[in-house]
Amino acid sequence: MSVSEHTFRLLFPCDCVSAVDENYSDPWAGIAKNRLLADGTKEDIINLIAESPKTISQLAKALELSAPSVYKHINEMLENEIIRDSEEWEKLHPKERYYEPNFPVVDAGECAEVQAICDELSNEIAALFESRRGPFEKVFQTTTLAQNGWTFAEVSQCLFARIQRRAREILEERRTLTPAKTHKNGIAWTFWAEKAPELNKN
Repeated sequence: MSVSEHTFRLLFPCDCVSAVDENYSDPWAGIAKNRLLADGTKEDIINLIAESPKTISQLAKALELSAPSVYKHINEMLENEIIRDSEEWEKLHPKERYYEPNFPVVDAGECAEVQAICDELSNEIAALFESRRGPFEKVFQTTTLAQNGWTFAEVSQCLFARIQRRAREILEERRTLTPAKTHKNGIAWTFWAEKAPELNKN
């Protein structure tokens, strides 16, 4: 019997750890669940082209790999829409094919004002969750979980995840958040990356 044929099935914290296509959790789960970026070489390639668009030969040299090996990774990521052709760079170099990430790469250094708003909102959400601790505790004591010896603290992460998930659904319904996009391979995901702070150079 397959997982999907069971009448009783658990919903895990993230659907990326489930073999069933539920689409009830994080919008980027499809990336992990379908192993679109599981290969370390693919991650290395994305890091290199996020710095600046590059050709297969440039990537092969940087990674010390053969061009056919890099081409295989590039072709798979193109098919899965993880990367794309860099049209602007190809205009400058019409005889070569350059590649870049097919998702936003956020530079934290350019988003200091936005981050301040995010931090403010995070504090508000945390305070709101804490303010509901009493009602949560009261209702929790009536559940079979409490009767079986579990504490509110042990399910608090689950409750917060449910709140976060439902809030995302509401914002997607209102189009404040863009729902996960179904790609050519049939997998739905929304993805992005953030530039890590530069390491101090000696």
